[in-house]
Amino acid sequence: MKHPIKIMQIGDGNFMRGFFDLAVEKLQAPFSIVSVAATQRGKTVKQLNEQRLQFTVKERGLKNGEVVEEETVVQAIQDTVNPYEDWQKFLHYAQSETLEMIVSNTTEAGIYYEKIPYPVACPASYAAKLTVFLKHSYDHFGAKKQLAIVPLELIEQNGDTLKAICLQHAVDWKLETAFFEWLNSLSFCNTLVDRIVTGYPQDYDGEDALYTVCEPYFLFVIDRKEPFKHWPKDADLPFVFDNLDMYRKRKVAILNGSHILLSAFGKIFNFQTVREAFSNPGVRAFIENVTNDFTQRYEVDENYQQDVFERFLNPFIEHRLYDIQLNELSKWQSRIAPFAKTEIYYQALALGIYGMNPARFSMRESDDAMKKLHDIHVQYEQGHSEPMKQFIEQYFHCDAEETIKQLTSIHRLLEGIACDN
Repeated sequence: MKHPIKIMQIGDGNFMRGFFDLAVEKLQAPFSIVSVAATQRGKTVKQLNEQRLQFTVKERGLKNGEVVEEETVVQAIQDTVNPYEDWQKFLHYAQSETLEMIVSNTTEAGIYYEKIPYPVACPASYAAKLTVFLKHSYDHFGAKKQLAIVPLELIEQNGDTLKAICLQHAVDWKLETAFFEWLNSLSFCNTLVDRIVTGYPQDYDGEDALYTVCEPYFLFVIDRKEPFKHWPKDADLPFVFDNLDMYRKRKVAILNGSHILLSAFGKIFNFQTVREAFSNPGVRAFIENVTNDFTQRYEVDENYQQDVFERFLNPFIEHRLYDIQLNELSKWQSRIAPFAKTEIYYQALALGIYGMNPARFSMRESDDAMKKLHDIHVQYEQGHSEPMKQFIEQYFHCDAEETIKQLTSIHRLLEGIACDN
């Protein structure tokens, strides 16, 4: 049975298929999706059409301590558009009576502002595409039509950011005041999404070119309930309607913060993957001490911490620590330093600084950052701590003396962790 197309999705990659499309399918929602290519180089529209608009997603991992391997054939997509090849078909959907929501996942690089003339063909920028689409909708329906805009891109305040860029395009293109006011009235939701989608598996030997693998864990946090008030509900697919601040903070500290700590232990103890590092008893005990401290100070639900740890032990995901180490300085700045108010967090930050010594360990940083870190460590090891103090104050904005105190005893800390094995 075909359902009316109520959702346009911009972006059709692994994450969109394993997160949003799968959720719509499993919720057995009484509506369907038109899938729009986000970039010129995308091949998914062609593959979807070749596969009669369906594909399979496999949830694979641990859930409540049990191994889960569950396949779902996703048939929620009813039409596709490549706007780079058929700009008019894309714009024609602006006249759809049934369309209610535009969802996007164009990656973090997709939401950006670029001053361009009013497009007569498909622009590269998602925000520019969206603004033109909304202008066509307004021209057809006037102010009576309401659309919800739901970006899934992993940037803070993604809805507010996207809205601001669209409004700027409206100003740049000198679009009428009434359209500007209508655009400003639309619901641009801020969201936080949490699920690991690994994509096409190496051990798959079937014919589905879009076969997608993801973990069982799922969380979708949205700051506005109104656009989703008629959606079906499922306890296994939690849509949480709340302020995003604490959800983002706990994800940054517990999930992402543990990742960057594990990457440092990977360098020091020669671990290759998240699972390998976290399976080490001494390393796990230290990570638990750090996250327990955060959980207690910020009164975070302890179940989230346990969910994260279970995800780290997923036997089907090989999350390489090498990948996490890319641009690690900025990750220590955002994931550990903001919470450095206690001894365990100063120890954690000291571990990070110790691991960011290009003379000891490989690093994936810019040449300028590598030179700066090299010089600071050389001077520190020669007994000159002032450059290190200035570096900590400049980059991490925390108590430099306490951090250096922990850095001076870093070998004792590492020996203790190694002895816990």
